[in-house]
Amino acid sequence: MDCSSAVIKYFDNKSELAKRVESSSGPKNELEEFLALEKIKSQEAELKTFMIYCGRAGMWNDWQSFQAKAARNRKDAVKNQAKEKYKRQQAALENLNLAIKVGGILIVIMASAFGVAIYLRTY
Repeated sequence: MDCSSAVIKYFDNKSELAKRVESSSGPKNELEEFLALEKIKSQEAELKTFMIYCGRAGMWNDWQSFQAKAARNRKDAVKNQAKEKYKRQQAALENLNLAIKVGGILIVIMASAFGVAIYLRTY
């Protein structure tokens, strides 16, 4: 039976729920969120018991290391997204800066050409 994706999604939701309970933002139904966390804790204890007594030797330890690795990967993914967003913002700022410089140079050239045209028109 392959339920790994469902279990991963379940524990991802657990971490998001824990973050929402700890943060001051989001919906303010603390009792409901607290009870949901307690339910998850009891289900996790049941999973631990199942893995220790019905699974292979060391399965619970492997599960814990897998969870830690998945959490690190999620954290790294968030960091990489932030880095990419920062790089895109910097590139946009550089392009805007270049456009302003080019525009300024074109204005100076047009003003110079206009000045020369007026100067030569008097002759």
